[in-house]
Amino acid sequence: MTTTTDTAPSAPGALPLIGHAGRLARDRLGFLEEVRALGPVVRIRLGRTPVHVVSAPELVQRMLVAGNGVEFDKGGPFFDQAAQLVGDGLSTCLAGPHRPMRAALRPVFARYQLPHHTERFRDCAVEVTSAWRSGQVVEPYTEMKRFAVAVLARTLFLAPEDRQAVEAVQRNVPVMLSALATHMMVPGSNRLPTPENWRNARASRETRAAVAAMVRRRMSDPVDHHDLMSALVPPDRPDAYTEQEVFDQVITFFIGGTETMSSLLSWTLHLLSRHREEYERLETELDEVLGDRPITYQDLGRLTYLRRVINESLRLHPPVWLLSRVVLVDTELGGHPLPAGAGLLFSPYALHRDPDVFAEPGRFDPDRWIEDRIERRHREAFIPFGAGARRCVGDAFGLAEAQTALAVILRDWRVRPSPGGIPEPLLRMTMRPQGERLVLDRRTDRAPSTGAGVLPGE
Repeated sequence: MTTTTDTAPSAPGALPLIGHAGRLARDRLGFLEEVRALGPVVRIRLGRTPVHVVSAPELVQRMLVAGNGVEFDKGGPFFDQAAQLVGDGLSTCLAGPHRPMRAALRPVFARYQLPHHTERFRDCAVEVTSAWRSGQVVEPYTEMKRFAVAVLARTLFLAPEDRQAVEAVQRNVPVMLSALATHMMVPGSNRLPTPENWRNARASRETRAAVAAMVRRRMSDPVDHHDLMSALVPPDRPDAYTEQEVFDQVITFFIGGTETMSSLLSWTLHLLSRHREEYERLETELDEVLGDRPITYQDLGRLTYLRRVINESLRLHPPVWLLSRVVLVDTELGGHPLPAGAGLLFSPYALHRDPDVFAEPGRFDPDRWIEDRIERRHREAFIPFGAGARRCVGDAFGLAEAQTALAVILRDWRVRPSPGGIPEPLLRMTMRPQGERLVLDRRTDRAPSTGAGVLPGE
């Protein structure tokens, strides 16, 4: 048996029995930034388990790109708890099964489909905003969740009978994510007879039953709807994947398609509402590029400032804020030996706010993403969609969705902070704003946006 001496520096403040779990639970983001300042690889303890936090962009890139499936793989701290929710979905399965599954799902998110998807994004955004009234106070996360769920139902789950399952998953995923957050931070809490665990068990049963019914309907459906479910339950090979495999992918894409998108859009609206100069520049770009006509996919490449605003929002508030890996073979990282089986943590949030990489990292500055200002170190540290073979398969889909939604919203509405509405990050599997309230004011200097007509499935 190989033994190695752990040479990585240890973070101070560990307590008997719980280690650093208490500090991580009290101030997760602050603790991760403190650990980053201690070095590129730092040892902490979660309970009695030693874990290494990796904070150097070049080392994280090695884990995610060159070392993926060779030296490092999915696993490590929190992985078992997350896997209880999403199983062997695309975001959690090991490197071996990930490759064929990604290849099977890639056509669903192919770029040639984006022009059509952009029309659906636009229609969904128009539908949500058509219910708004000038002077209304809204919780942006709730409104953006309505939009994201509508997009999911009209791009990835297109059969009319899928709507019931989508609604069941929408209703239950927040309950399941809340329980997951507790289980990740308090080992063993999933076995306790608490009200939260009872709610989680009920939500899991209802979700599984709804998805199982959807799978059974699709297995007898001869129509290829050219959506996620048709990729998972092909009409010519309805038993290509087991019911459990389909369930895992549905939950994975529901979280990725709703929780992360709602977080991105609501954080972006929050940032713009508090930075008037950047907000006015974006309004000017939208008016110049689009005028009064509906947005199309061809417009997205011309909305360069909007894309920079989204990048800066993703830098400051990445929806996925903490990830883990496991070491497959004895290796080293940053000059520190690591034994096979060692757990690793890395935080996109901490990487994105590294002052050695990004000048004034806490400042909202979309112009830092002007192409000729971007350096290699910026690209390495900026990982809102991951990197390498495990980069999000729907990254282009998601960026087009975000651009379209913001273009529709900000051409018709101005948003401003509601007095006293100061958001705090709510950290679950994703990071979203909590306590945010925005006031809506309809723009009177232009005609309202319109969609492309009747929405599919209505």
